[in-house]
Amino acid sequence: MKSILALCDRDEEYVYRLQELLSRRESFPFTVCSYTDREAFRQEMKKKKFSLVVASEGFYKDARELDKDGEIQLILLKGTEDDTGNEEYIRKYQSGEKIRQEIMENYAPKGTEVKAAGNKKTRVYGVFSPVCREVQTSVSLLLGQFLAKKGSVLYLNFEPFSGLPGLLNGSSDRDLTDLVYYMQGGRERLLYKLESMVGNVNGLDYISPAFSFVDLGQVREESWLMLIDTLKEIGSYDHVILDLSEMVHGLLNVLRQCDRIYTILDREGMALSRIEQYEELLKSLDYEDVLDRSQKFELPRIKKLPSSIEELPYSDLAVYVRKLLEDEK
Repeated sequence: MKSILALCDRDEEYVYRLQELLSRRESFPFTVCSYTDREAFRQEMKKKKFSLVVASEGFYKDARELDKDGEIQLILLKGTEDDTGNEEYIRKYQSGEKIRQEIMENYAPKGTEVKAAGNKKTRVYGVFSPVCREVQTSVSLLLGQFLAKKGSVLYLNFEPFSGLPGLLNGSSDRDLTDLVYYMQGGRERLLYKLESMVGNVNGLDYISPAFSFVDLGQVREESWLMLIDTLKEIGSYDHVILDLSEMVHGLLNVLRQCDRIYTILDREGMALSRIEQYEELLKSLDYEDVLDRSQKFELPRIKKLPSSIEELPYSDLAVYVRKLLEDEK
């Protein structure tokens, strides 16, 4: 059962729209109750057990007064940026997605009793090839966007120079390596940190890729494996897409955690020799199970890839990736 969040403000239209946005996300770990009348809220405070109250000033004072034991976390919903106190607060007038992220960011440090956000049986897709690096990321994003039409999907990019921060909606000063760092403080907090960091494009959830390949290379194998295991345990997503590279410590063991692995082929230059070397390595190190779960495919020559993620589903490449998923069924 999810914890209960009280959302309180006199502006009915604002409250109900924000409630709808927050409740729409299956992975949001709260049931949201909204209040626009202070007296009604005070009466509910005496009966319901709220874990979190996000409220404008009057409601905030009521909650603080009634929560004599300090069991409820309070976040002030402010109409301006002026910080007149030491309370945790978020600005009222910004995008709903930003408010959701800030709610989770404020709550995460105290979220020590996390239950699974859902009961989904998460399927992990790995995309890795020693050739076709740029096409690999486009294929991974398309896989994620197509799968997102039927279920919830999280996309993680492990390339040293993905080029994605400038293409993804918005910007973030926190990335994949920060998520791993937060996990070291306790796996039970990962859900809240994940929800505070996730962005969305075309229905596909994502965490910003690592800005520094140096930071990416310092993450140990056990941390990547723990991250995958925890994402499965949380059960928030139907699918997780891992867009992998050789920068990942323990790459072969990460591939071993994938239910399906997609490997792009190429026949030009030394590409075939690289694929053969990769497969021989897997065999020599007893990773034949990775080969068994790998689906190799060759793409036709694509003259030009879209420069926008939003345009990818309408590109020539999308036709082949869609067929790839259809053939898997």
